[in-house]
Amino acid sequence: MKSSKLGNVIALVMMTAAMSSCEKIVPSESGDLEGGEGYDVVLHVSQIETTRFGAPTRSELGDVCNHLCFDIYDEDGQKVKYINQKLDDENFGDASFSLPEGDYYLVVLAHSSAKNPSFATKEMKITTSGTLSDMFWTCEPLHISGDNVNKSLTLKRIVSMVRFVTDDKLPEEANELLVKYTGSKGTFSALTGYGTTKASQSIILDVDQSDEYYDFYMVPRYDRDTIRNVNVISRYNDGSSADNFSEKTIESIPVRRNCITICRGSLFDGKSSPNGSSSVSIAIDASWNESIEVYF
Repeated sequence: MKSSKLGNVIALVMMTAAMSSCEKIVPSESGDLEGGEGYDVVLHVSQIETTRFGAPTRSELGDVCNHLCFDIYDEDGQKVKYINQKLDDENFGDASFSLPEGDYYLVVLAHSSAKNPSFATKEMKITTSGTLSDMFWTCEPLHISGDNVNKSLTLKRIVSMVRFVTDDKLPEEANELLVKYTGSKGTFSALTGYGTTKASQSIILDVDQSDEYYDFYMVPRYDRDTIRNVNVISRYNDGSSADNFSEKTIESIPVRRNCITICRGSLFDGKSSPNGSSSVSIAIDASWNESIEVYF
């Protein structure tokens, strides 16, 4: 990705950046894929664009995530540095390192999953593993030339949530829901924050009789996306085998970045809904963004 291409990207992503000063700190975990001294770069995550789904007010950084990943790519898309932080690390949200003169991309990801995503070293792609959490991201151009850099960062939510609110009861013996669908899940472009896959996905949700709803996160491929052939199976899993109790198929569910899609209906009666997405209403939730309601 040469300088001419970088210039085009800068015009798109600079709107998300703000500048301010902060103290230099020692990162909790870092890696240099390419050595070399240079100019100091000091970063501070000052704002999350919105708090957890459903929350009416903004929160502190530690209220919405417990992991932070700072990754630096050169203009050709090669990862050259990284810093990973955990919530209990000193100065969580601040990071510093040195870079030689040049043009770079700074990618920052905030999440609460058990494991950090995998940041590809030779292309700007991020892949999550396991259960996806609420997730926030930014990608900004970073120009190093003749001076140190201080940056204050604003991260934006890149996930959608799908929530099932049922009018029937979960089978008493069931301890998990297996959700299968075709679409995006947790592999996305570090440059744009949008999903890059459209494939068969499987998600397992631990459930019990006290749950009022069931939900999962995914990274949409566009602002407005759709997952298809959504198959929801209630079952008992003892770790070695699984017994199915009910199965529900919904033809399609619309999803949007920074939105909850609320799916209402009977989930455990075993009857499929081939036209489950034909009746869609959109309710405006002014606390953060639109909420999509699907009746099946």
